[in-house]
Amino acid sequence: MTETETAKQPQTAEHSQLLARLEGLEAALVANDPQIRGHMAEIHRLLTTYEELVHLLSDEEIGKIMAAQQKLTNTSLVAAIASKKTSTATSKKAAGIGLGDL
Repeated sequence: MTETETAKQPQTAEHSQLLARLEGLEAALVANDPQIRGHMAEIHRLLTTYEELVHLLSDEEIGKIMAAQQKLTNTSLVAAIASKKTSTATSKKAAGIGLGDL
């Protein structure tokens, strides 16, 4: 076994429970299942009770938890920035402004 395969294997019963809940959470997200809240509550309980489990999660697993939390709270951590289209006249005006104009 490689080091990454060993790191992916469950270390404890709690880690196994957490991974099982993550799988359920992923399925609930895809199916838009109302059980997301229950999975999130159990994941929260496991992570607060066994703080060391946080260090065993991969970035992808943390991403799944964050995606579920964003879906539950209807928020996003990073909003898409809409690009503004400026008219040609506005662009020309901005190009003619120098430091002395300020």
